[in-house]
Amino acid sequence: MTTIKSINEIANINRSVVTIGNFDGLHKGHSVLIKKAVEYSRLNNIKSVVFTFKNHPANYFTSSTIKNIITNEEKINRLKAMGVDYIINVPFDEYMTKISASDFIKDILLDKLNIQKIIIGHDFSFARNKEGNANLLQVLSHKYNFDVEIVSPIKINDVRVSSTHIRNLINEGNVCKVKDYLGYNYEIEGKVIHSKKLGRTIGFPTANVEVDKEMSIPKRGIYATIVYVDGEKYFGATNIGYNPTVKGQNLSIETNILEFNEEIYGKVIKLEFLERIRDEKKFSSLEELKKQLQKDTKYIYEKYVCKKEEYMIR
Repeated sequence: MTTIKSINEIANINRSVVTIGNFDGLHKGHSVLIKKAVEYSRLNNIKSVVFTFKNHPANYFTSSTIKNIITNEEKINRLKAMGVDYIINVPFDEYMTKISASDFIKDILLDKLNIQKIIIGHDFSFARNKEGNANLLQVLSHKYNFDVEIVSPIKINDVRVSSTHIRNLINEGNVCKVKDYLGYNYEIEGKVIHSKKLGRTIGFPTANVEVDKEMSIPKRGIYATIVYVDGEKYFGATNIGYNPTVKGQNLSIETNILEFNEEIYGKVIKLEFLERIRDEKKFSSLEELKKQLQKDTKYIYEKYVCKKEEYMIR
């Protein structure tokens, strides 16, 4: 697999099938497009190309309007695992807002990528003022001799799979349902930073995770999570909130990693969200908080650690 980070870096690729999009989350709908491109490339002995963006196009016009579901690094890793030959992962910038749809097709898709086929979603749009769409591609496909495949919306439980819907579920804390549409558990990662260390005074030390502010953060509350540290898998009780019992002022993401007792400050860990257990709550005392944390961890042990062998802690 080859990753290309600039339009100028694209060398002439000898015959390709291309799919284009922001692909935020690489959800089940995106997977259909990409799998079709990979399958077509292998059947026809040509290259599969995913053309995507480092930043969400909407955020170019209004900064941080839309939070990400997946990091660029994870997007590339997942595309690689799907067998894509070329990933063009470029910034959505002024060039993208000014190039006409016909020039995009001619200068990039044809001259640089030598497309034999393009596979797109039914509502796909591109180029200046979103003037490019499925209809234009179909018209120009006859002129330039390439194929266009338009993929219908993918629905689950009568709901169209979309990044917007998934983002809303994350914001609601409905991480169980997120997996239905995303195809995998929602994940965030970040560096473990120093905090007040109050958790360890009541027997529940936590890893305070500093997460990219551009990522979607689940609703405040307590979550059952899988925690990855140095490639090893553990379980955790993760709190997202302001720690009202101790009058916290800033939103924090803190995880009590079960059966774990190591110093990991400065390390990057990953949290995989399994379910939202309860709301964040202000307790009358630290002792009352401790009792609730004991209930939370007992629930996680009984549901995930003790009964599911595939999740057993090493």
